[in-house]
Amino acid sequence: MKKVIIALVVACSLIAGAIGVVVIAESRAGAELESRVTAFLDDCGTAPSSIDVRGRPYILSAAQGHVDLTYVDLAPAAGTNKDQLLVHRLVDGEADRLTRFVTFDYPSSDATPDPNPDGSYSEVATLDDRKVTFSAATDDTTVQMLADGRPASEIDLPQRASVRGVAATDQGVLVEVEYASSSCR
Repeated sequence: MKKVIIALVVACSLIAGAIGVVVIAESRAGAELESRVTAFLDDCGTAPSSIDVRGRPYILSAAQGHVDLTYVDLAPAAGTNKDQLLVHRLVDGEADRLTRFVTFDYPSSDATPDPNPDGSYSEVATLDDRKVTFSAATDDTTVQMLADGRPASEIDLPQRASVRGVAATDQGVLVEVEYASSSCR
């Protein structure tokens, strides 16, 4: 009985030690992946307010030398309330694609999104008892949010981009843009 208890304690200790090693390695790999993204953003002159590396287990991504997807929160510009950059598949300091989601403030504080029949967000919202359709356009390095075709707000971008989608949400008008180049510049 004594030998069984000793063997059980030794086995549990080895398992706990192995789990501890994996947890520490995963933490270090996550920090390494985040530092790769930080270096990429520094090269782009982008100052993030937070970085969220996705794609666990980090150990495998670090061993393969890539970061699959990273959500980078940026400081919102005037007229916006959220700004997020998605870095897709970062390998050796080069990203496959950069997508940015900018949530513009509504032109009126009395705004309610009008969802599609399936419950998803549409481009339409009710502002001051009037239905307004939102869209967006890019011009060189500016993205402009439009309300019924008229300029409502705009922000500067670090490079040319194209609009991929617009949605009137509870937080504001979400505009998805994709950068023309994956180098941020």
